[in-house]
Amino acid sequence: MTKTTEGGSQTLGRGLEALTLIGESATPLSVSELAGKLGVHRSMAYRLVKTFEQYGFVERNPAGELELGARLGALAGNVAKSLQAAAAPHLATVSDELQMTALLVVFDGEAAVTLSTAEPRLADATVAQRPGTRHPIDNGAPGRVIRSMLNPEEHPAKHYEFSHDEVIPGLTSIAVPLLLPQGKPAAIAVIYPPLERDQEHIAQVLKEASARISTALGLRLA
Repeated sequence: MTKTTEGGSQTLGRGLEALTLIGESATPLSVSELAGKLGVHRSMAYRLVKTFEQYGFVERNPAGELELGARLGALAGNVAKSLQAAAAPHLATVSDELQMTALLVVFDGEAAVTLSTAEPRLADATVAQRPGTRHPIDNGAPGRVIRSMLNPEEHPAKHYEFSHDEVIPGLTSIAVPLLLPQGKPAAIAVIYPPLERDQEHIAQVLKEASARISTALGLRLA
């Protein structure tokens, strides 16, 4: 996904590309793997990572591999506050009713981005996905919902999208469209371990929540 930077900073462009690679990778990257994807020497990739770590944009897991840092989640929390405020109570309701982690996912012009999440309050264990996580719209249930909203002729919309073992290994996701002002593509979804669950029921709960969020944003649904 290497891009040319015209009229801008090549170093900044490479840094943003590195963050995108880390965020979109299905599994955490090592510094060497990041260098290979960027097409740069390992020492340059190391300097980029060191800078990201200093600003909290990248963290290392116990194996020393790279993941997006909490600082990016905080920045994402300042994006589209009205949307997040409208969605928050309904995501919480979905999460508690289904006992699954609920997600609000938007399109940033290139990828599907998790804007906010809700985890069930009474569950013994939950599945977490950090706000700011990005993945291609060809992968995962929320991504494909957004893809259908962007290009319905090539990718006709379904009642809901289902995915398993795609964005997060071992997890299942179900997603439905979320209608936003100005027609911006978005989705709400749940993620959960592979269990025998009624997919139609999950999709219906999500669709009802989606309609409530759109109404809270001032949209009149037919």
